[in-house]
Amino acid sequence: MTNPGKARVDTGARHRLIEATAKIMRDEGYAAATSRRVAAEAGVKQALVYYYFPTMDDLFVEVLRTGAEVSLERIREALTAEDPLHTLWTMNSDERLTGLNAEFMALANHRKAIRAELKAYAERVRDIETAAVAVALRARGVDLEKYPPAAVSMLIAQTARSLCNESAVGVTLGHDELRRFVERQLNTLTAAPREG
Repeated sequence: MTNPGKARVDTGARHRLIEATAKIMRDEGYAAATSRRVAAEAGVKQALVYYYFPTMDDLFVEVLRTGAEVSLERIREALTAEDPLHTLWTMNSDERLTGLNAEFMALANHRKAIRAELKAYAERVRDIETAAVAVALRARGVDLEKYPPAAVSMLIAQTARSLCNESAVGVTLGHDELRRFVERQLNTLTAAPREG
């Protein structure tokens, strides 16, 4: 029989390791997320990292999965809003979230386990975003042949993320103009008459 107090402590340490890894990746990049650095940030002994996660890849995958579940729920809720197109634009313009995603993309270039997990997550996100855009466009009577929902959702999300990625390295030339252009296009699509 297990000790309930020990299980709570263990779960807390595991959770702190996941949170610490995500924080380090966001603030300093994935290369800084070593077992020693993660343990120090979580306030635990380094041996606990490998107690819970046999390899650093296992820890990175768990960070991705934990964040993905929270993110997917947030995306589902947000995209059922009155104006999913603008919501999609706003969500993907969050530099804090796109920064961590960029770290996972970089890590995926070197680690197959991360690549597979990131692919599965990205496909789920794309499905949700495309479905929300399809519903919004269809409700406004927009021609889905002329404005394919997958293309519209990708243009919105990828443009917003690209702006975040460029801003992160100090490139902002043309950003204001592109943001205004995107807003005009979104306003045109959302101003279409609703079906009735």
